[in-house]
Amino acid sequence: MKIFAHRGASGHYPENTLLAFTAALNSGCDGIELDVFLHAGELVVIHDRQVDRTTNGKGYLEDFSPAALKQLDAGNGQSIPTLWQVLQLCANRLEINIELKGHDTAAPVAALLQQAQQQLGLRLDTILLSSFHHPLLYQLKSLDPSLRLAVLIGHYPADGVSVATRLGAVALNCDRGFVDAALVQAAHQAKLKLYVYTVNQRRELLALRDIDVDGVFCNYPKEALQWLDGHS
Repeated sequence: MKIFAHRGASGHYPENTLLAFTAALNSGCDGIELDVFLHAGELVVIHDRQVDRTTNGKGYLEDFSPAALKQLDAGNGQSIPTLWQVLQLCANRLEINIELKGHDTAAPVAALLQQAQQQLGLRLDTILLSSFHHPLLYQLKSLDPSLRLAVLIGHYPADGVSVATRLGAVALNCDRGFVDAALVQAAHQAKLKLYVYTVNQRRELLALRDIDVDGVFCNYPKEALQWLDGHS
């Protein structure tokens, strides 16, 4: 079972910051998960369009100039990172699940990944691109058929497997609330990985492992690895 650090090691460090991603790298986990919006032509790593919850600012991303956005404190003196900064830190060191949040992010993400291939030697087989907004995934596929896609689902996916299959996706990323053995089996029959978010309890993690879930997104990656190893 893979352990993805959800927004980095966000249980201990400010989410979606270079500090949280560095802690995830040091934990030995299999991957990180992060969220991107397009802001003034740059892909920034933040979960919400509003900055209130995760920074000392108030308002929407578009209320800030690039310089003003960089000045915001995202916790522990951390600034909101760009996707390029995260790739510089993490490229080829573990798997990176990039969740596209803004509806204008597909083309910029595809372009930045191409740039990272050229300048950072990024391997595309280490990148997983996901979104709840499935048209973005279709855009990505048309821009670069080699990109690895994951269909994000927040409810029981009556057609989740078929959506993923039509897309040529490699994974279904599902809310923990409805994942059962039948869904895992259906995904595996379709040659899809089944990843589950957000799993922060030992009992839940082990129960998902027992039904052959392929991976989880967890705020506590170091602890999750210990739980899998049999340590409490």
